[in-house]
Amino acid sequence: MGEEKTKKENANGGVTILVIDMLNEYLDPKGKIYCEECREIIPNIKRLIKLGRGRDFPIVYVNTSHINDKDPETEKWGIHALRGTWGAEVIPELKPKENDIVVLKRTYDGFYNTELEITLRSLGTKTVVTCGIHTHVCVLMTSLGAFYRGFEVITIEDCMTTGYKPNHDSRLRFYETHVGELLKLNEFIERFK
Repeated sequence: MGEEKTKKENANGGVTILVIDMLNEYLDPKGKIYCEECREIIPNIKRLIKLGRGRDFPIVYVNTSHINDKDPETEKWGIHALRGTWGAEVIPELKPKENDIVVLKRTYDGFYNTELEITLRSLGTKTVVTCGIHTHVCVLMTSLGAFYRGFEVITIEDCMTTGYKPNHDSRLRFYETHVGELLKLNEFIERFK
């Protein structure tokens, strides 16, 4: 078992891709908190996932999955992405495959009261690559959570967005100065091809 883990770590360099909140609730016009502008990153995330699978990087989907109207986010944004509903499912274009992992969260931070950290440690993760929505909320909080737990963080600038561009643009420098690396998708592809 230990030898297998070491081989896997060596094969993928300890890199894991986190796909954050690419859900029907936010990205389908029938969703309760639909963000039409956010759909623009779907093709880039598809490319990132394809590269990851080709390089044997684990793909971990970190999904909002509320259980009732008492979760802090539902008190702020209304009931959405309820566990077991269509709204809490990943959009069809990015649907997880058999070997992908799904971690459910009830707050903005993918680490808070979830199995994300133990999952990453069991995969031998050293570096997380973050993408998804929203730049200034769930992607940022999860990226910070990774940083605080000692993971290297690479955030892909053109694989994250939000419906209000000033929130996206104003956070980009923070990723570089306080969290880790901020790369464009093509820069990331070039590094790992």
